[in-house]
Amino acid sequence: MTDLFTPAADWQRLPDRYVTVRWLGALAYNLVTTLVGVLAVGFLFDWGWAGALALVGLAWTGWRVIRAGRWVRSFGYAERDEDLLITHGLWNKRLTAIPYGRMLSVNVESGPIDRAWGLARVELVTASVQSAGHIPGLQQADAAALRDRLIAAGEAQALPL
Repeated sequence: MTDLFTPAADWQRLPDRYVTVRWLGALAYNLVTTLVGVLAVGFLFDWGWAGALALVGLAWTGWRVIRAGRWVRSFGYAERDEDLLITHGLWNKRLTAIPYGRMLSVNVESGPIDRAWGLARVELVTASVQSAGHIPGLQQADAAALRDRLIAAGEAQALPL
């Protein structure tokens, strides 16, 4: 079964420091969401239910923080002659092959937390939503180099008009 998601390719993995970014994102998003939910339930219904919601929210936040390292290690990409392969997922594995000739654009973005850690995200835009892909957590220099390689490969294999 694992051969289905690991074709012969030279897989590149995300840098280890992206785990820290995932931790911070999980903490920030889940703690704020839990706090808002607890206050809303406490004021509108009952503080006992708010305490139960707080426990569930903290347990979910802990699970997301613990799982962040495995999620980052599950993500990989490989540049082949004709296409780019992207694989990720813990429970639901996914392998996406994006032919260079089908790429419409390559976007590089970096939010405030990513910039603080020197990371960026490369997003590939195709005509199909199903075949579009992204690679988060790359070092900024690696993201720029990947962007340039993908653009060059896409121009070389673009379908004639």
